[in-house]
Amino acid sequence: MEINEQKARLEALEAKASYQDRTIDELSKAVYELSTRLERSEKLQREMAAKLRELLADSEQAVSGNVRPPHW
Repeated sequence: MEINEQKARLEALEAKASYQDRTIDELSKAVYELSTRLERSEKLQREMAAKLRELLADSEQAVSGNVRPPHW
């Protein structure tokens, strides 16, 4: 194999490796961002579920007659 061919192959391999490094970095950033968004969404979901349980408990008390209406 000639020197020029070897250089061309080496440059092509270096270009591919560089492209793959960039792609890996971009994917890593995307995974991190999605992970952060998922954590925030899960936290919000837990907070909303707790609030819903609280509201349901309050409404059950009101229906059972254990709570005075607000106009009393």
